[in-house]
Order: sequence, then C-alpha cells, then structure tokens
Amino acid sequence: MSKFLGIDTSCYTTSLAVYDSEKGLICEERIILRVKMGGRGLSQSNMVYQHVRNLPVLMQRISPSLGDVSVIGVSSFPRRRADSFMPAFLVGKGLADSLSAAVHIPMYQFSHQENHALSAIREAPELWGKDFYLMHLSGGTQDVLRCAWKQNKIEIQELITTRDITAGQLIDRIGVALGLLFPAGKHLEILAMEGKDKNYVLPMTKILNAFSFSGQENQCLHDIEGNQYNKADIAKGLLCHIGDSLEKELLNYPFEKGTPFVSIGGVMSNLYLKGLVNDICREKMLKPYFASPKYSSDNASGNAFGAFMNYSSRY
Repeated sequence: MSKFLGIDTSCYTTSLAVYDSEKGLICEERIILRVKMGGRGLSQSNMVYQHVRNLPVLMQRISPSLGDVSVIGVSSFPRRRADSFMPAFLVGKGLADSLSAAVHIPMYQFSHQENHALSAIREAPELWGKDFYLMHLSGGTQDVLRCAWKQNKIEIQELITTRDITAGQLIDRIGVALGLLFPAGKHLEILAMEGKDKNYVLPMTKILNAFSFSGQENQCLHDIEGNQYNKADIAKGLLCHIGDSLEKELLNYPFEKGTPFVSIGGVMSNLYLKGLVNDICREKMLKPYFASPKYSSDNASGNAFGAFMNYSSRY
C-alpha cells in the first residue's frame, strides 16, 4: 500500500489531498483565501502570503492520513505552456521540492489545468489514456480544449477561449456588486433561484469561436447602479446569459461524435450550467463527464491521483 500527496496553491484556494493505492482518495483539505468584503480578488503577493500561512495548517489536518508518502504531485504553473507563470503556484512547488529532497521521494509536476482534469478523471478512471475534450470554466479560465496523451502527460490544444473576462470573473464581479461575498458563485446561484425568467436579458456577443463577457459586465454594473431591476432577476439573467453563450459556441463547433467531453472548474459546480452542458453533449452526441461539485472547484485530488497513475505506470 502506497500513499500519494497532492498539493495545489491556486489563486483562491490552498489545498492538499492524499490518495491511497488501495483505498483511493482518503483525505482532502482546503482553505479558501480570504478576500475583504467588497473585494473582487487578491494580488499575487497576498495569495503567496496566505498560502505560506495555510500550508502548515493543512499539513497538520492531513497528518493522520499521511503515513509513508511514496510520491508527490503538485501544480507548478497554471497551464503547461512556456509563458504560463503565476507566483502563487511557487508556494506549493516549494513545499513539494522540499519534501521530495528531504525524504527522497519522486515528485511529479502538473499544471493547475491538468490537476482539474485529473480530478474529474479520478472519478472516471476509464478516461485515463483516452483522448477527450475538456471545458475548463473557473474564476480565471474559460477554455474548450482538445486533450491527447503522450507518455502519461496530457497534451492540450486550445479550441475556444475568451476574448476578455471569463464567466467566472463575470459571476464574481457582478456578485460582489450585488452585495454577495467573494467568491460569489454559490451565493449567486442561490440568489438566482428567486429570479424570474426573461425579466433581465443581456445581449449576446456577436463573436464566433470565442467567449466575451466584458460588455455584459458593463451592462450589469450600469443596471445595478440604476437600481431598476430586482437583484434576483439580474442574477438569474446573468446565469441564463452564460448558458446561452455556452450553447452558441458548443452547438456550433464541429466536435467529433462519441468523444468524451469533460467539464471542470468552479463554474461547473453550478447545477443549472451543468444540466445545460449535459443537454448540449446529448445533442452533439458527446459523452459528458463532470467532477462532482465538491471536486469541480479548486482542490488537490487531481495531483494526488495523477502522481499515483504516473508512478504506477512505471511498474
């Protein structure tokens, strides 16, 4: 029996996870980074500061499950690209480097995006080694990607991305403007349940093969300031607009039928959007896969699982 430690220090979450070779995921802990009331985000220096403080707390929490860790998996960068860098991930990588050197165990580096994908694959291990589409919707990312495998590493090709802000940023920014806590996703979802259909409608951006939400952000902020719409209706209209944008892009893209379509990221924990994507996949004859809501948002379970799968494949 071997244990695998996963580490992820993202923009708004510090997280650790332990995967057991026989029992699967046995422990997962996270701390959401603190954002001041009314704030819409954090500076990288503040993220680094909070991660440094949070990691010892989380290590203490998971210590009963650690035992003899054989391998470490860590998010070292946002995406697996030469130009992809973010200081927040260096905190987790620094811990992984130190532990690896101190106890002489292997370390595998993943991108934060791969960690998300692996979180979903952990719950559907039959996807390991198979090509699939990946839609990553989070606070900082909005991408539809083609994923292939090369020696247990995921090679990613960008198909559809955003021209400006992401759906996650739109939700957070408008949520804060509506008086909700940051990150605003779950709070906006609850508020939207009280809204009425078609009482608040945002215009669709006329761009093909790309997402764009900056115009809708400006419109929402203007309407909130004007105080002429019910807050719940704005929340409902906002989520409906994001759903309509997904329909426009995904229904028009020439996906290969029968291919798995994996949806990940904090935005995909929204039940309305998840149901909509499921319907789109059915119409496009794709096979939908979702991480459970708990593991759709930022967490380190994908890195722990990825370390296990990479290490196991060597023997």
